[in-house]
Amino acid sequence: MKVGTSERGDVSIDDPKFCLRKKRPATTKRQKTKNSDNEHFNHLLIVFGGVAGIEESVDADESMTIPGEDSKKMFDVWVNICPYQGSRTIRSEEAVFIALSRLSPYIAKNMTSQSKKKHEVVKTEDVEFTDEDVSSEESSDED
Repeated sequence: MKVGTSERGDVSIDDPKFCLRKKRPATTKRQKTKNSDNEHFNHLLIVFGGVAGIEESVDADESMTIPGEDSKKMFDVWVNICPYQGSRTIRSEEAVFIALSRLSPYIAKNMTSQSKKKHEVVKTEDVEFTDEDVSSEESSDED
């Protein structure tokens, strides 16, 4: 799954219909039901642009055969992660945290649906920690 982030995204993450879904070629209804595996992904790549965006990066790369305005064609999802941002740009280190936090429910949903599909049970053990569990190798205030 390739996700391009842009303030000019085709879809806003706030759109109730937003989901992480791979682009599929036009198929018949019969083929769509057979290819339901295409709805899920095993790997996720999130791409962030510089100050001027991914479009400017594509324009600047001489090896790219498409213009920057068509850079959305390289991605399965072209999304505006932070609509109504209120500033001209968002620093890259902030954009990473914003994107991961906003996309995490969709990523978790993909993981949950994949584990159901494989009939795997994903269970974590409850662990309780106390101060009494301190090992003798650890230093204490008395040392």
